Amino acid sequence: MVRVVAFSVALAVGAAIAVPAAATVPPRNCGPLVVAKRNYIVKADQIRCSSAKSSAKSYLTSKRTPAGFKCKDFKGSAMTFRCSKGVQVFFAIRR
Repeated sequence: MVRVVAFSVALAVGAAIAVPAAATVPPRNCGPLVVAKRNYIVKADQIRCSSAKSSAKSYLTSKRTPAGFKCKDFKGSAMTFRCSKGVQVFFAIRR
């Protein structure tokens, strides 16, 4: 009986201090970018804005993808491209 009570208490304490799920946060707005007289808004998630903007500029000018990232172009959409590597994502929206 003592073991059952001790197990129940340990289980309750473990459940009480369990790590809560991370909140869903929208991508950060990294600001405008002008490439070939076209205006874009760059957004990033789990990556620094400076890295996202420089990578977006090199991708828009020469289609050079950053190391480890996979990029996809979109036609007929405001989103020009999206590059991702696991949870790290950055993309450009045409304005």
